[in-house]
Amino acid sequence: MGSFVSLYATFSGRQAADGACQQETRNAEDGTQWLDLTDTALQGVTGRLRRVRELAVRGATFTSTDERTAIAAEVDSLKDDLVDLANSRYQGRPLFSGFSAADPVQLCGAAWTCTGDNGAFNRRVGENEVVQVNLTADQVFGFTSPKDMFTTLDDFVGALNVNSQAGIDIALGEIDTAMDTVLTSLSQLGAATNRVEYAKTKSTEDLRTIRTNLTEIEDLDRSEAILDLQLQETAYQWTLAAFARSSQPSLVDFLR
Repeated sequence: MGSFVSLYATFSGRQAADGACQQETRNAEDGTQWLDLTDTALQGVTGRLRRVRELAVRGATFTSTDERTAIAAEVDSLKDDLVDLANSRYQGRPLFSGFSAADPVQLCGAAWTCTGDNGAFNRRVGENEVVQVNLTADQVFGFTSPKDMFTTLDDFVGALNVNSQAGIDIALGEIDTAMDTVLTSLSQLGAATNRVEYAKTKSTEDLRTIRTNLTEIEDLDRSEAILDLQLQETAYQWTLAAFARSSQPSLVDFLR
């Protein structure tokens, strides 16, 4: 009977491992979707900032008021795009808000504010592998820096509108800083993506191994296992019967 119990325990253990592996795979898939959408948003941010920098170089070169006014209008439009990208969502949740459900980047009066928090969305994608799959507006858009990205663009537009060469030169350096911050975030995102992809590959291989083992267990000679169990149960019943007979009073015991 011990061999049967051992077989059952092994089978149950492999089933539990199968379930855990499937859950880790689902977590990895969810993490991949979150990371992919974040990457798409940040690529959009990078593209807009590159265009802003081109305009800053033009604004620093051309001193015509009309030229700078036109540049200011385009920068304002690009800034609106950047706000939309910063407030991107995944399954109804803001990508860059942490645990907050509010849009992370908002204009309160004349000041840009970050209303999100630093909540980390962690996904267990392997037995000993937990990966954070989100970034926050604080780190991506410079709200922990002396000046956030959106205030930088507002100051740039202001410098263009008043024809301030010094202001435009300052803005150009701040735009470069904003670009570096986003590129750093993209690098962090890439590292997280690599970890999740590796974990997905490993989970797929582990799941294949587990299911092969389960099939081997299920394909054992069931009749042999049942016969073994029946023989052990019969031996157990014989033992009980022998014990019962030995415990019954004899005639000598009765005559006493």
